[in-house]
Amino acid sequence: MKTDKIRKIEQYAMKKMTQASVHNYMHVSRVRNWALKIAKRERFNDLEIVEAAALLHDIGRSSVQMDNMHGKIGAKMASEYLEKNNFFDEQKIKEIAYAIRNHNSNRKVEGRLPAILRDADMMDLFGAVGIMRCIAWRGSSPEYDSKNIKGETWGAKPSYFDKEIAEGRGTGEYIVDHLNFQISCYDNLNTETAKMFAKPLVEYMKNYILRLECEVVD
Repeated sequence: MKTDKIRKIEQYAMKKMTQASVHNYMHVSRVRNWALKIAKRERFNDLEIVEAAALLHDIGRSSVQMDNMHGKIGAKMASEYLEKNNFFDEQKIKEIAYAIRNHNSNRKVEGRLPAILRDADMMDLFGAVGIMRCIAWRGSSPEYDSKNIKGETWGAKPSYFDKEIAEGRGTGEYIVDHLNFQISCYDNLNTETAKMFAKPLVEYMKNYILRLECEVVD
């Protein structure tokens, strides 16, 4: 059952979230659900701070243009909001803020709450939801290379994509390249629970690309 505190945090998050197709409140709601599932199976007992961190993890997107800054800004916004409303003690607010600050890091994070939140956020990259979000995000890109349907990025590891992104080339020219990037994120998951949940979803995505190749190959 939702507490009054969580209902108020929900309302605040809804007001702060952008209408961007892949980072809207529906995304936040799915991340909250994944975070609670992961936390319960990992026996992390303070579900209230898990829920708060998940609900607030993307609020910084409304205040920044650079995507890689939204965690830092969101952590500050969350701290100020939670302190103002006296929702948690100082230590718990610090835990929530630290998790939000590091949820979009491309490196594995220290601490159980940050690991749970980061994994929950990545879970939205996988499965049918992940495919839908990828197409919404990269819809203006060409679908695939007719000479290599699976893409040059098929089977690429996170380190490959980290380098490409750092050097300004992004995840690739085609929508299928971004799908391959999302698939690679499986290797960045922190918890065994998230890996268990994600494995069939990642296989679904791989099979989708293989099916695409079968349908369009000459």
